Amino acid sequence: MKKLSFPFASLFLLLLTACYNQATTGDQGAIDVETQLKGDSTRYGLACDGCSDSVIVLLPNEGGDPIKFDIVTAKRNGQVYGTPEIGDELAIVPNPIDPYEAEMVIDLEQMKGTWTFQVVPKLKPNPTKSEDEIMAEMSDSMKAALFIPREYGFTLKSYNQASPVGYIIKSNSLEDESPVEYPKVTVYTSWHIFNGRLYIYKDTVDEQGHRIPQDSVGFDSGSMRYLSADSMAALFGKKVMQYHRKKNAMEANKEAQEAESKNQAK
Repeated sequence: MKKLSFPFASLFLLLLTACYNQATTGDQGAIDVETQLKGDSTRYGLACDGCSDSVIVLLPNEGGDPIKFDIVTAKRNGQVYGTPEIGDELAIVPNPIDPYEAEMVIDLEQMKGTWTFQVVPKLKPNPTKSEDEIMAEMSDSMKAALFIPREYGFTLKSYNQASPVGYIIKSNSLEDESPVEYPKVTVYTSWHIFNGRLYIYKDTVDEQGHRIPQDSVGFDSGSMRYLSADSMAALFGKKVMQYHRKKNAMEANKEAQEAESKNQAK
């Protein structure tokens, strides 16, 4: 496990001293504190000096001395997600029998960022023609112009905030006469780890602009399958979703946005 040494963020000098004077600065020099939800047994904190291939030393968010977790079994079971480094914010699910043994480790620092998967449009229903007939009438250049892949997904941000990826800005307000349509973009607003599972919460406002009651806000819940610097996978329901990292949401659909602008200009 890679160990790195970073300067202190002055605001957290006393807190990070317990990490043997080694910690990384987070986004804009701030350290994120994962919100502890009721019923969540996960321990949150910073990876400290002393981490190795078999041990993670965690400075808990709630304060106190660093805690040493045995991660041998978690690694053997493929339950260490990401590559924790000193200063990274981690989520550790302890063994309920042995509180100093980790059942699962998730590198929250590495999980943050923009994650996308590719989607392609489908033909809109036509009352008089079949899909095969419509496709047969299209030229290759028209197909290339219409069936442009887009990147859908989400950006997981600091302080449990999230935002959707997939929107394309229309250059005019005319009704879209395209014979194809893309899936609806899911609007995400926040995220949490809860007992090792990833919860991504949907929009808190309905299509009419009315506030959705807190207990009625929708969410997608997935169990982690893989996490690295550029890839992530999680099981949502019966489907394993595989994501790749993008620089940001704008970059994710840059080519699709340019193509949409050209189509609107015609």
